[in-house]
Amino acid sequence: MVRDKITVSTVAIGRDADVRLMRDISRWGRGRFYFTEDPQSIPRIFTLEAQLASKSAIIERPFRPVLTHGHHEILRRVDWREVPPLGGYVATTPKVTAEVLLASPQGDPVLAAWRFGVGRAAAFTSDLKAKWGVLWLRWPPFGRFVAQMVRWTLRTKGRADVVTTVAFQDEKGVVSLDAANLEGEFINFIEAEAGIVGPDGGRTVIPLRQVGPGQYEGSFPAEEQGAYLIGVAQRRQGTMIGSEISSLVLPYSPEHRNSGVNHALLAKLASLTGGGFLEKPEEAFRVNRRMSRQPRDVWPFFLGVALLLFLAEVAARRLRGVRAAGRPAGGWTAGGEGAGMVVTIVRGRKWR
Repeated sequence: MVRDKITVSTVAIGRDADVRLMRDISRWGRGRFYFTEDPQSIPRIFTLEAQLASKSAIIERPFRPVLTHGHHEILRRVDWREVPPLGGYVATTPKVTAEVLLASPQGDPVLAAWRFGVGRAAAFTSDLKAKWGVLWLRWPPFGRFVAQMVRWTLRTKGRADVVTTVAFQDEKGVVSLDAANLEGEFINFIEAEAGIVGPDGGRTVIPLRQVGPGQYEGSFPAEEQGAYLIGVAQRRQGTMIGSEISSLVLPYSPEHRNSGVNHALLAKLASLTGGGFLEKPEEAFRVNRRMSRQPRDVWPFFLGVALLLFLAEVAARRLRGVRAAGRPAGGWTAGGEGAGMVVTIVRGRKWR
């Protein structure tokens, strides 16, 4: 196939897949290797593979990036109207949850940023060296742009006086915010809200209402499995005074959660029912187990026996009557007439 200019790409699904074999096949076939634990991402992988196969992944011609998101932190305080051209880029497909900040005239992403859990990532598909980005190295805002991009990807430290927690309760995600100043006094009457990015990339903004001194709370539907990214912002009179980032992960349905064995409950049930608590599974087959009695209805059995005996008795009587009716009648008649004649003779002699 290599000789015929046919490439072979492979996709390994799940941790039990033979990753080494799939990687070798893609290497032998001069293709690409993909690994995923989510079968639902297979269509996206095939789409990406088709796009990369239909065109060259390296676009090497001068172009000027197009600004597509001018309010991002990475792009602040940079005049993108005077941006110099780049010499080329690598054609890629943006993630569903990614924000494309700079794009090529063909619509391919040049600079993209996204969040994953509590982390941040940015991808620049051109280079910042003397090959494609030689003019950018001489561009005055270049240093500020790179510094802002690196600073945005670094993990930010939250304020010690503001604590954000996210919990899963009753099919909902509950966001709780505890706010206090450095002196330990509660911060009340602030405007707090939480922005949620769901597993499907959908965005939701919910207000956090004050439920106690320095305590704010809000909830959002959490019906899909996956990672939820929660960003909490606190404002006072329209001015940002703090922000926190948290996350909630639902790997599977709570009904499938392995919560272990409740030994206390089993021991209590055994004591209430007069039983015993077995420590080992083989103890369930002990020979010296205590006998127990349990009432059982036996009247259907005896009723059936009585019905059979009744039918047998009726049949016996019928059979005896048939035999009696089948005997000769003459013997009985002659005997009767003889007796009658004797009586008549005796009576006649007496009257004479």
